[in-house]
Amino acid sequence: MSLGLNISFTAVKYLLYLFTGSSALLAETVHSLTDVIGSMLVVGGIYLSEKKSKQFPWGLYKVENLAAVLSAGLIFVSAYEIVKMIYHPPSESLKNLNITLIVLFSMVFPIILFSRFEAKKAKLLNSPSLMADAENWRMDLAPLAVVALGIAAAKFSYAFMDRIAALVVLVIVVRAGYGILKDSMKSLLDASVDKSTQNAIMNLIKRFPEVKEIVSLNARNSGRFIFVETDLRLSSKKLKDAHLIANNIEMEIKRHIPFVEKFIIHYEPERKDYQRFAVPLATRDGEISEHFGGAPFIALWDERLPDKTILSRKVLDNPFSEMEKGKGIKLAELLVEQEIDILYTKEDFEGKGPHYVLSDAEVEVKKTDLKNLKDLMECKKG
Repeated sequence: MSLGLNISFTAVKYLLYLFTGSSALLAETVHSLTDVIGSMLVVGGIYLSEKKSKQFPWGLYKVENLAAVLSAGLIFVSAYEIVKMIYHPPSESLKNLNITLIVLFSMVFPIILFSRFEAKKAKLLNSPSLMADAENWRMDLAPLAVVALGIAAAKFSYAFMDRIAALVVLVIVVRAGYGILKDSMKSLLDASVDKSTQNAIMNLIKRFPEVKEIVSLNARNSGRFIFVETDLRLSSKKLKDAHLIANNIEMEIKRHIPFVEKFIIHYEPERKDYQRFAVPLATRDGEISEHFGGAPFIALWDERLPDKTILSRKVLDNPFSEMEKGKGIKLAELLVEQEIDILYTKEDFEGKGPHYVLSDAEVEVKKTDLKNLKDLMECKKG
Protein backbone atom coordinates (compact mmCIF):
# COMPACT_ATOMS: atom_id res chain seq x y z
CA MET A 1 0.00 0.00 0.00
CA SER A 2 2.84 2.41 0.92
CA LEU A 3 4.64 1.63 -2.32
CA GLY A 4 1.51 2.15 -4.46
CA LEU A 5 0.69 5.45 -2.75
CA ASN A 6 4.26 6.68 -3.22
CA ILE A 7 4.27 5.85 -6.92
CA SER A 8 0.93 7.64 -7.36
CA PHE A 9 2.13 10.80 -5.56
CA THR A 10 5.40 10.82 -7.52
CA ALA A 11 3.48 10.71 -10.81
CA VAL A 12 1.11 13.51 -9.69
CA LYS A 13 3.99 15.74 -8.57
CA TYR A 14 5.83 15.24 -11.86
CA LEU A 15 2.67 16.14 -13.80
CA LEU A 16 2.29 19.28 -11.66
CA TYR A 17 5.91 20.19 -12.47
CA LEU A 18 5.14 19.91 -16.18
CA PHE A 19 1.94 21.90 -15.59
CA THR A 20 3.61 24.79 -13.67
CA GLY A 21 7.30 24.77 -14.49
CA SER A 22 8.10 24.93 -10.74
CA SER A 23 11.64 23.89 -9.82
CA ALA A 24 10.38 23.21 -6.28
CA LEU A 25 7.92 20.67 -7.64
CA LEU A 26 10.71 19.06 -9.66
CA ALA A 27 12.79 18.74 -6.47
CA GLU A 28 9.76 17.34 -4.65
CA THR A 29 9.31 14.78 -7.43
CA VAL A 30 12.90 13.63 -6.90
CA HIS A 31 12.21 13.47 -3.16
CA SER A 32 9.17 11.27 -3.81
CA LEU A 33 11.31 8.95 -5.91
CA THR A 34 13.51 8.39 -2.85
CA ASP A 35 10.33 7.50 -0.94
CA VAL A 36 9.45 4.90 -3.58
CA ILE A 37 12.87 3.33 -3.13
CA GLY A 38 12.42 3.49 0.66
CA SER A 39 9.05 1.72 0.49
CA MET A 40 10.58 -1.03 -1.63
CA LEU A 41 13.31 -1.44 1.00
CA VAL A 42 10.72 -1.69 3.80
CA VAL A 43 8.70 -4.38 2.00
CA GLY A 44 11.85 -6.32 1.17
CA GLY A 45 13.18 -5.90 4.71
CA ILE A 46 10.02 -7.27 6.35
CA TYR A 47 9.95 -10.21 3.93
CA LEU A 48 13.60 -11.12 4.50
CA SER A 49 13.57 -10.54 8.27
CA GLU A 50 11.59 -13.75 8.93
CA LYS A 51 13.59 -15.98 6.59
CA LYS A 52 15.93 -18.63 8.03
CA SER A 53 18.47 -20.84 6.30
CA LYS A 54 21.47 -23.04 7.04
CA GLN A 55 23.73 -20.05 6.52
CA PHE A 56 21.54 -17.81 8.71
CA PRO A 57 20.00 -20.20 11.28
CA TRP A 58 19.02 -17.33 13.60
CA GLY A 59 17.06 -15.58 10.85
CA LEU A 60 17.58 -12.27 9.06
CA TYR A 61 15.86 -10.15 11.68
CA LYS A 62 18.35 -7.30 11.38
CA VAL A 63 17.55 -6.79 7.70
CA GLU A 64 14.57 -4.83 8.98
CA ASN A 65 16.88 -2.53 10.95
CA LEU A 66 19.02 -2.07 7.85
CA ALA A 67 15.89 -1.05 5.94
CA ALA A 68 15.11 1.46 8.70
CA VAL A 69 18.67 2.90 8.45
CA LEU A 70 18.24 3.31 4.70
CA SER A 71 14.88 5.01 5.29
CA ALA A 72 16.63 7.41 7.67
CA GLY A 73 19.16 8.08 4.93
CA LEU A 74 16.32 8.98 2.58
CA ILE A 75 14.97 11.42 5.16
CA PHE A 76 18.40 13.11 5.19
CA VAL A 77 18.23 13.28 1.38
CA SER A 78 14.93 15.11 1.79
CA ALA A 79 16.62 17.51 4.21
CA TYR A 80 19.31 18.18 1.61
CA GLU A 81 16.60 18.97 -0.95
CA ILE A 82 15.05 21.48 1.46
CA VAL A 83 18.46 23.15 1.88
CA LYS A 84 18.69 23.45 -1.89
CA MET A 85 15.22 25.02 -1.99
CA ILE A 86 16.30 27.58 0.61
CA TYR A 87 19.20 28.77 -1.54
CA HIS A 88 17.44 28.26 -4.86
CA PRO A 89 13.79 29.28 -4.33
CA PRO A 90 11.16 28.61 -7.02
CA SER A 91 10.99 31.01 -9.91
CA GLU A 92 8.37 33.73 -9.67
CA SER A 93 7.30 33.19 -13.25
CA LEU A 94 5.06 30.26 -12.51
CA LYS A 95 1.77 29.30 -14.14
CA ASN A 96 -1.45 27.54 -13.15
CA LEU A 97 -0.78 28.29 -9.47
CA ASN A 98 -4.34 28.09 -8.13
CA ILE A 99 -5.09 24.56 -9.36
CA THR A 100 -1.59 23.45 -8.29
CA LEU A 101 -2.18 24.66 -4.72
CA ILE A 102 -5.53 22.86 -4.58
CA VAL A 103 -3.94 19.57 -5.70
CA LEU A 104 -1.05 19.95 -3.24
CA PHE A 105 -3.38 20.62 -0.32
CA SER A 106 -5.58 17.67 -1.32
CA MET A 107 -2.52 15.40 -0.91
CA VAL A 108 -2.23 16.32 2.77
CA PHE A 109 -5.25 14.28 3.98
CA PRO A 110 -4.31 10.89 2.50
CA ILE A 111 -0.75 11.36 3.79
CA ILE A 112 -1.91 12.08 7.34
CA LEU A 113 -4.41 9.20 7.35
CA PHE A 114 -1.94 6.70 5.92
CA SER A 115 0.94 7.72 8.21
CA ARG A 116 -1.31 7.26 11.27
CA PHE A 117 -2.52 3.90 9.99
CA GLU A 118 1.04 2.70 9.31
CA ALA A 119 2.33 3.96 12.69
CA LYS A 120 -0.47 2.06 14.45
CA LYS A 121 0.43 -1.11 12.55
CA ALA A 122 4.13 -0.59 13.30
CA LYS A 123 3.42 -0.44 17.05
CA LEU A 124 1.21 -3.51 16.81
CA LEU A 125 3.90 -5.48 14.96
CA ASN A 126 6.82 -3.83 16.80
CA SER A 127 8.35 -3.15 13.36
CA PRO A 128 11.13 -0.52 13.20
CA SER A 129 11.05 -0.35 9.40
CA LEU A 130 7.27 0.25 9.30
CA MET A 131 7.63 2.91 11.99
CA ALA A 132 10.45 4.52 9.99
CA ASP A 133 8.27 4.51 6.88
CA ALA A 134 5.35 6.06 8.81
CA GLU A 135 7.72 8.76 10.09
CA ASN A 136 8.93 9.29 6.53
CA TRP A 137 5.32 9.82 5.40
CA ARG A 138 4.80 12.44 8.11
CA MET A 139 7.98 14.14 7.05
CA ASP A 140 6.59 14.29 3.51
CA LEU A 141 4.19 16.95 4.75
CA ALA A 142 7.14 19.26 5.44
CA PRO A 143 8.61 19.54 1.92
CA LEU A 144 5.05 19.56 0.55
CA ALA A 145 4.30 22.57 2.75
CA VAL A 146 7.52 24.23 1.64
CA VAL A 147 6.54 23.80 -2.01
CA ALA A 148 3.02 25.11 -1.36
CA LEU A 149 4.32 28.11 0.60
CA GLY A 150 6.88 28.82 -2.08
CA ILE A 151 4.23 28.79 -4.79
CA ALA A 152 1.83 30.89 -2.66
CA ALA A 153 4.59 33.38 -1.84
CA ALA A 154 5.44 33.71 -5.51
CA LYS A 155 1.75 34.31 -6.20
CA PHE A 156 1.57 37.14 -3.62
CA SER A 157 5.15 38.42 -4.07
CA TYR A 158 6.35 37.30 -0.60
CA ALA A 159 9.20 35.09 -1.74
CA PHE A 160 11.06 35.24 1.61
CA MET A 161 8.28 33.30 3.43
CA ASP A 162 9.17 30.01 1.78
CA ARG A 163 12.76 30.28 3.12
CA ILE A 164 11.55 30.83 6.72
CA ALA A 165 9.18 27.86 6.47
CA ALA A 166 11.94 25.75 4.92
CA LEU A 167 14.30 26.44 7.85
CA VAL A 168 11.66 25.34 10.39
CA VAL A 169 10.87 22.20 8.42
CA LEU A 170 14.56 21.38 8.01
CA VAL A 171 15.02 21.09 11.78
CA ILE A 172 11.99 18.76 12.09
CA VAL A 173 13.13 16.51 9.25
CA VAL A 174 16.72 16.18 10.52
CA ARG A 175 15.57 15.38 14.08
CA ALA A 176 13.21 12.66 12.82
CA GLY A 177 15.91 11.12 10.66
CA TYR A 178 18.39 11.18 13.53
CA GLY A 179 15.93 9.42 15.86
CA ILE A 180 15.28 6.61 13.37
CA LEU A 181 18.99 6.23 12.62
CA LYS A 182 19.94 6.14 16.31
CA ASP A 183 17.34 3.48 17.24
CA SER A 184 18.20 1.28 14.25
CA MET A 185 21.95 1.51 14.79
CA LYS A 186 21.52 0.58 18.47
CA SER A 187 19.71 -2.58 17.40
CA LEU A 188 22.30 -3.40 14.73
CA LEU A 189 25.08 -3.01 17.31
CA ASP A 190 23.20 -5.24 19.82
CA ALA A 191 22.53 -2.45 22.31
CA SER A 192 20.30 -3.32 25.25
CA VAL A 193 16.54 -2.84 25.06
CA ASP A 194 15.12 0.28 26.68
CA LYS A 195 15.25 0.49 30.47
CA SER A 196 11.48 0.14 30.94
CA THR A 197 11.38 -3.16 29.00
CA GLN A 198 14.38 -4.54 30.91
CA ASN A 199 12.81 -3.55 34.25
CA ALA A 200 9.52 -5.18 33.22
CA ILE A 201 11.33 -8.45 32.44
CA MET A 202 13.22 -8.30 35.74
CA ASN A 203 10.05 -7.64 37.77
CA LEU A 204 8.28 -10.60 36.12
CA ILE A 205 11.19 -12.90 37.04
CA LYS A 206 11.15 -11.65 40.65
CA ARG A 207 7.52 -12.76 40.97
CA PHE A 208 8.72 -16.36 41.21
CA PRO A 209 9.63 -17.19 44.85
CA GLU A 210 12.04 -19.91 43.66
CA VAL A 211 14.29 -17.22 42.14
CA LYS A 212 16.73 -16.21 44.88
CA GLU A 213 19.01 -14.02 42.75
CA ILE A 214 19.14 -12.57 39.25
CA VAL A 215 22.86 -12.81 38.53
CA SER A 216 22.63 -11.15 35.11
CA LEU A 217 19.98 -10.11 32.59
CA ASN A 218 20.71 -9.10 29.00
CA ALA A 219 18.05 -8.24 26.42
CA ARG A 220 18.50 -6.85 22.90
CA ASN A 221 16.41 -6.04 19.86
CA SER A 222 16.87 -7.64 16.47
CA GLY A 223 14.40 -6.15 14.05
CA ARG A 224 11.04 -6.13 15.80
CA PHE A 225 11.97 -9.10 18.01
CA ILE A 226 13.58 -9.27 21.46
CA PHE A 227 16.22 -11.78 22.54
CA VAL A 228 16.75 -12.31 26.29
CA GLU A 229 19.44 -14.20 28.19
CA THR A 230 19.60 -14.42 31.99
CA ASP A 231 21.53 -16.21 34.76
CA LEU A 232 19.41 -17.11 37.80
CA ARG A 233 20.05 -18.70 41.18
CA LEU A 234 17.14 -20.97 42.14
CA SER A 235 16.21 -22.42 45.52
CA SER A 236 15.47 -25.83 43.97
CA LYS A 237 18.25 -28.41 43.82
CA LYS A 238 16.34 -30.82 41.61
CA LEU A 239 17.24 -30.46 37.95
CA LYS A 240 13.73 -31.47 36.89
CA ASP A 241 12.11 -28.85 39.15
CA ALA A 242 14.58 -26.17 38.06
CA HIS A 243 13.78 -26.92 34.42
CA LEU A 244 10.04 -26.60 35.13
CA ILE A 245 10.59 -23.27 36.92
CA ALA A 246 12.63 -22.00 33.94
CA ASN A 247 9.85 -23.00 31.53
CA ASN A 248 7.24 -21.22 33.65
CA ILE A 249 9.37 -18.06 33.74
CA GLU A 250 9.78 -18.15 29.97
CA MET A 251 6.02 -18.54 29.40
CA GLU A 252 5.27 -15.68 31.81
CA ILE A 253 7.75 -13.37 30.05
CA LYS A 254 6.40 -14.18 26.58
CA ARG A 255 2.84 -13.66 27.82
CA HIS A 256 3.51 -10.13 29.12
CA ILE A 257 6.33 -8.85 26.87
CA PRO A 258 5.42 -8.84 23.17
CA PHE A 259 7.76 -10.12 20.45
CA VAL A 260 10.16 -12.03 22.71
CA GLU A 261 11.59 -14.46 20.16
CA LYS A 262 14.09 -16.30 22.38
CA PHE A 263 14.43 -16.48 26.16
CA ILE A 264 17.51 -18.36 27.35
CA ILE A 265 17.84 -19.15 31.06
CA HIS A 266 21.01 -20.42 32.73
CA TYR A 267 20.19 -21.59 36.23
CA GLU A 268 22.21 -22.84 39.17
CA PRO A 269 21.44 -23.69 42.81
CA GLU A 270 21.23 -20.94 45.37
CA ARG A 271 24.68 -20.04 46.70
CA LYS A 272 24.96 -20.74 50.43
CA ASP A 273 27.63 -19.75 52.91
CA TYR A 274 27.12 -22.93 54.92
CA GLN A 275 26.62 -26.69 54.46
CA ARG A 276 23.97 -28.79 56.18
CA PHE A 277 24.82 -32.35 57.28
CA ALA A 278 22.72 -35.24 58.52
CA VAL A 279 23.36 -38.64 60.13
CA PRO A 280 20.90 -41.29 61.48
CA LEU A 281 21.20 -41.93 65.24
CA ALA A 282 20.33 -44.91 67.42
CA THR A 283 20.10 -42.73 70.57
CA ARG A 284 19.68 -39.05 71.32
CA ASP A 285 23.11 -39.14 73.00
CA GLY A 286 24.73 -39.39 69.56
CA GLU A 287 25.25 -43.09 68.85
CA ILE A 288 25.24 -43.50 65.06
CA SER A 289 22.65 -46.05 63.88
CA GLU A 290 23.54 -49.08 61.80
CA HIS A 291 20.36 -48.48 59.79
CA PHE A 292 18.99 -45.54 57.82
CA GLY A 293 15.19 -45.73 57.53
CA GLY A 294 14.84 -47.62 60.84
CA ALA A 295 16.93 -45.17 62.88
CA PRO A 296 14.76 -43.60 65.61
CA PHE A 297 16.55 -40.21 65.38
CA ILE A 298 18.31 -38.04 62.85
CA ALA A 299 20.95 -35.42 63.67
CA LEU A 300 21.25 -32.22 61.63
CA TRP A 301 23.99 -29.58 61.88
CA ASP A 302 25.20 -26.61 59.86
CA GLU A 303 28.84 -25.71 59.23
CA ARG A 304 29.95 -22.30 58.03
CA LEU A 305 32.11 -22.20 54.93
CA PRO A 306 35.06 -22.23 54.73
CA ASP A 307 36.19 -22.41 58.39
CA LYS A 308 33.77 -25.26 59.36
CA THR A 309 32.48 -23.46 62.44
CA ILE A 310 29.35 -25.16 63.80
CA LEU A 311 26.43 -22.75 63.40
CA SER A 312 23.59 -24.95 64.68
CA ARG A 313 22.84 -28.51 65.75
CA LYS A 314 19.62 -30.41 66.45
CA VAL A 315 18.29 -33.96 66.79
CA LEU A 316 14.92 -34.81 65.22
CA ASP A 317 12.64 -37.79 65.77
CA ASN A 318 12.28 -40.06 62.75
CA PRO A 319 8.48 -40.30 62.33
CA PHE A 320 8.83 -43.18 59.83
CA SER A 321 11.06 -45.59 61.83
CA GLU A 322 8.17 -47.92 62.74
CA MET A 323 6.78 -48.24 59.20
CA GLU A 324 6.96 -51.72 57.66
CA LYS A 325 7.70 -50.51 54.11
CA GLY A 326 8.99 -47.35 52.50
CA LYS A 327 10.47 -45.82 55.65
CA GLY A 328 13.85 -45.20 53.96
CA ILE A 329 12.24 -43.31 51.08
CA LYS A 330 10.08 -41.28 53.46
CA LEU A 331 13.09 -40.31 55.58
CA ALA A 332 15.06 -39.39 52.46
CA GLU A 333 12.19 -37.12 51.35
CA LEU A 334 12.14 -35.51 54.82
CA LEU A 335 15.88 -34.80 54.61
CA VAL A 336 15.45 -33.26 51.16
CA GLU A 337 12.80 -30.95 52.64
CA GLN A 338 15.33 -30.03 55.34
CA GLU A 339 17.66 -28.99 52.49
CA ILE A 340 20.64 -31.08 53.60
CA ASP A 341 23.77 -31.12 51.46
CA ILE A 342 25.60 -34.23 52.79
CA LEU A 343 24.27 -37.38 54.49
CA TYR A 344 26.51 -39.70 56.51
CA THR A 345 25.28 -43.26 57.01
CA LYS A 346 26.58 -46.73 57.84
CA GLU A 347 23.99 -48.47 55.68
CA ASP A 348 24.70 -48.93 51.97
CA PHE A 349 21.46 -48.30 50.06
CA GLU A 350 22.92 -47.61 46.62
CA GLY A 351 20.42 -48.63 43.93
CA LYS A 352 17.51 -48.50 46.39
CA GLY A 353 14.69 -45.99 46.78
CA PRO A 354 16.42 -43.60 49.25
CA HIS A 355 19.46 -43.43 46.94
CA TYR A 356 17.35 -42.21 44.01
CA VAL A 357 15.49 -39.64 46.12
CA LEU A 358 18.72 -38.15 47.49
CA SER A 359 20.56 -38.36 44.17
CA ASP A 360 17.73 -36.57 42.37
CA ALA A 361 17.99 -33.75 44.94
CA GLU A 362 21.79 -33.64 44.49
CA VAL A 363 22.42 -34.69 48.11
CA GLU A 364 25.84 -36.28 48.55
CA VAL A 365 25.82 -39.58 50.48
CA LYS A 366 28.98 -40.63 52.38
CA LYS A 367 29.62 -43.83 54.33
CA THR A 368 31.06 -43.68 57.83
CA ASP A 369 32.33 -46.36 60.26
CA LEU A 370 32.48 -44.02 63.24
CA LYS A 371 30.37 -44.90 66.25
CA ASN A 372 29.09 -41.53 67.51
CA LEU A 373 28.21 -38.05 66.33
CA LYS A 374 30.92 -36.29 68.34
CA ASP A 375 33.69 -38.33 66.69
CA LEU A 376 32.17 -37.70 63.26
CA MET A 377 32.05 -33.94 63.75
CA GLU A 378 35.62 -33.84 65.11
CA CYS A 379 36.86 -36.09 62.28
CA LYS A 380 35.35 -33.70 59.76
CA LYS A 381 37.21 -30.77 61.28
CA GLY A 382 40.47 -32.63 61.12
